[in-house]
Amino acid sequence: MNISDGGGEFALIERIKKLISIMGSEVVVGIGDDAAVIKTKSPNEYLLVTTDTLVVGQHFHTEWSSARKIGIKCAECNVSDIAAMGGKPTFLFVSLALPWETQVEWVEELYHGLAEVCERYGVSILGGDTTQGPAEIISITLLGKVDSANLCLRNHAQQGDLLVVTGSLGASAAGLHLQKSNLQVSPYLQKRHLTPHCRLEVAQKIAPFVNAMIDISDGLASEVNHICKKSKTGALIYASKIPLHDFVISAGEKLRLNPLDFALYGGEDFELLFSIRPEKLTKLDNMGIQYHVVGKVTDPNDGRYLITMAGEKVELGTSFHHFKKRMGKI
Repeated sequence: MNISDGGGEFALIERIKKLISIMGSEVVVGIGDDAAVIKTKSPNEYLLVTTDTLVVGQHFHTEWSSARKIGIKCAECNVSDIAAMGGKPTFLFVSLALPWETQVEWVEELYHGLAEVCERYGVSILGGDTTQGPAEIISITLLGKVDSANLCLRNHAQQGDLLVVTGSLGASAAGLHLQKSNLQVSPYLQKRHLTPHCRLEVAQKIAPFVNAMIDISDGLASEVNHICKKSKTGALIYASKIPLHDFVISAGEKLRLNPLDFALYGGEDFELLFSIRPEKLTKLDNMGIQYHVVGKVTDPNDGRYLITMAGEKVELGTSFHHFKKRMGKI
């Protein structure tokens, strides 16, 4: 059985989890969240560890993105994972697989992009590894820390919570679709796809008040399903409440696609999805934080559903993930 026939990326992760035993009382969270959580000598602070592997042609495209922009995106997507845990990033490690013909200048520009993001967030690049390979592959490991009281996990959602996002969705996927279709891409969509900015500052402010939190890297539908699965809850999402930028709507018209699909199934927005008690929204208001309530957490027996623009109740699907055979994958 090959990986795609076995259910795809997330099914593979579940199979791997069954083969691994976690040893040591220091482990708070292992596989299954945006980062691993490990106890430190301080009872009030945890160590966070996240890692991402980005492959040319899959996560970045050298035809329309410079090495510097690729470096920015690689770093931002890892910082976003630390943000989703309520933490602060600290130290970054970079491993590269590169073809022999790779230009040294390309690698230097890649590191300029990585360093730009690290400087923005106060992160130090401490090392990594390089090796020869058939294609450009970039693997990032990022460490972080979080106050134990502010740790946000996917399994903390409670029935009655509101489901909230920090900004408009679908821009990265819309930009990618336009680029692949050789259509004009607006500067806004280009920026959201090629050089995204995660929501670290917002995450650190809201962490004390939210329950579950996750970054939107695989699409809203996928992230809602992740939270519900971990928290053993249901969910109701309202299509009419999902925030879409005008350029995302315009992209849908040009491509003859439903712009909501960019938000639900596209990914790489690096906004935050979180659950919060309704009475705590005033905390966010008082801090001047912009947010959009897109749904609510329900009883697990109610399932996970989307209320469409037409008012129909349909099962909330999943977004694109690696190894899964899917029409129109991005």
